[in-house]
Amino acid sequence: MTKDFFTNTIATHATVATIKQILSNPQQLLRWDPEVSTVNNDANGFWLQRSGSALNQREHIAIGSQANQIFYRSTGGRIAYDLIFTLVAEDGQTVIQESFYLVGENRLKLPLTLLAPIAKHAFNINLTNLAQLAETSSFSEGGV
Repeated sequence: MTKDFFTNTIATHATVATIKQILSNPQQLLRWDPEVSTVNNDANGFWLQRSGSALNQREHIAIGSQANQIFYRSTGGRIAYDLIFTLVAEDGQTVIQESFYLVGENRLKLPLTLLAPIAKHAFNINLTNLAQLAETSSFSEGGV
């Protein structure tokens, strides 16, 4: 069972290639998600640990890609989810759409309707951080 939970969108001056490069490298999470404290790669993806309170303190994430999408599948935490980043070049910018889908049953004790706006806000902050990091990376690489 997959359930659409929320979607965030942001535009950035960074290129699609730069954003793909950042999203495809798990170690980059340390630069755009301030709650992530460790990232450890394994053969099937990576394990990450968060500091502070989070839906998943520790989780395993597998990364996939197709055309202009990067997929994160999270398992091993209190909730399993898919996070899909869709990248579209538009008017000299890249629009990043981040879609969060719940996968299967969750192990939280709170109703998901209460968590949706909180999670959406937290992920939107991280999406903003990602866009800023990508713009900085583009400038340092001589890009747009």
